[in-house]
Amino acid sequence: MYSYSPLLQAVFQACERHPDKIAIIAGPQEITYGQLCLNIRKAASLIQAGGYKAGDTIRLLAVKEPHFIYMDFGAQMLGVIGEMIDPDSGEKAFGYTPEDIERMEPYSGEPEGLKDGDVIEILHTTGTTSKPKSVCLSHFNIFWAAKNTSDFVQNDENDVEVVVMPICHAFGIRRIHLTLMNGATAVLLPNFANVQLLFRTMEKYHVTTFGMAPAAWGYVRKISGTRISRFAGQLRHIEFGTAAMPMQGKKEVVELLPDTRICHNYGLTESNRSAMIEYHDTAHLDSVGKPIADNMKIKVIDGEICVHGNQTMVGYLDPEDNKEAFVDGFFRTGDCGYISDEGYIYLTGRAKEMISVGGKKVSPVEVEEAICRLGVGDCICVSHPDELLGEVVKAFILKGSTGLSLEEIDRLMKESFPLFKCPALYEWIDEIPVNAMGKKQRRVLKGV
Repeated sequence: MYSYSPLLQAVFQACERHPDKIAIIAGPQEITYGQLCLNIRKAASLIQAGGYKAGDTIRLLAVKEPHFIYMDFGAQMLGVIGEMIDPDSGEKAFGYTPEDIERMEPYSGEPEGLKDGDVIEILHTTGTTSKPKSVCLSHFNIFWAAKNTSDFVQNDENDVEVVVMPICHAFGIRRIHLTLMNGATAVLLPNFANVQLLFRTMEKYHVTTFGMAPAAWGYVRKISGTRISRFAGQLRHIEFGTAAMPMQGKKEVVELLPDTRICHNYGLTESNRSAMIEYHDTAHLDSVGKPIADNMKIKVIDGEICVHGNQTMVGYLDPEDNKEAFVDGFFRTGDCGYISDEGYIYLTGRAKEMISVGGKKVSPVEVEEAICRLGVGDCICVSHPDELLGEVVKAFILKGSTGLSLEEIDRLMKESFPLFKCPALYEWIDEIPVNAMGKKQRRVLKGV
């Protein structure tokens, strides 16, 4: 059944193994696998009653509630493409209530002619360096995105996942998919802002896994200090993603959780998790790791990281966006980098964010890392117009994150870093601009 949807098959197989096991916890609600699969079928009936058929697109508000999960899988069951809408965007989506699902009779059929290569999900990029794009993913893509991640982080049916990331983007929704496809338990929390609630939840449900952005981790550490170490014997693995973690942060996580498998993904909405590094691989912590699985191929073409694999998107919804998206069948990530002789992937910056100082390319990420090594908590570097050189580097230093003055940072950088890469301008900043996924928004400050 549902041969076109290997992800849906895996969830229903988990239900067959243990229908009475808790699949989802959301506040006072505890939903078993039997109830989950019944409600997925009811959601499919609701979608069908709305006039949707295979190949149509339904806009779903990706709220972190059980009824969204029912609708997500219900759409997959019918072959209806789910377009994931950010709840904070104000955009309109398919209107329904949880009670509408509950009133429906379970869908019992199976559409004919569906294939695993059919588009089933549309996600929107965060638009870090350009306008947001609509990414089309197939049944095949979303299954392997979850499966490859699950295999690398070593998730299994005994895990209890606390879901704190937004689920309108690839990171969060895949954590739910991989949890349910394995027959594990997902505990839904609104976000990570209430650290006390997060820790109480981890203790109450004996949480073993979670995914988190480095910015969220930094917030949790700031609020709670080293309290996370209380769970060192409990946490089996953590997955970080969406942005880079400072080197000092990586070392701190390992010290706090020495026996936890700590993974950091590299990827985009278009390619999901393409590569992974495990933080105990200390010799290569400055890399983003190796391809996440044998079915993911990564190579450098003209200095740009390009990827191809089971989880790489079908294409963009807008045909215009596809014109320069691929080369030789590989998706162009827009990241500059190289691959070492050992097969580790190193990034040198975003192609669109590289700063051209007198014709020499400078990665803002490289400069930021050098500044942070001096004893700066965080900073952000951008290009700034210059009459002589065309562009120079400007550094915004997070106020309160260091005891150094701007003059001292400038002097230390010039003593230890190539001069043309050193910032020509420094300025304090009250807050580093980041998007909802924790990615630095350099374009907000460019030219400031």
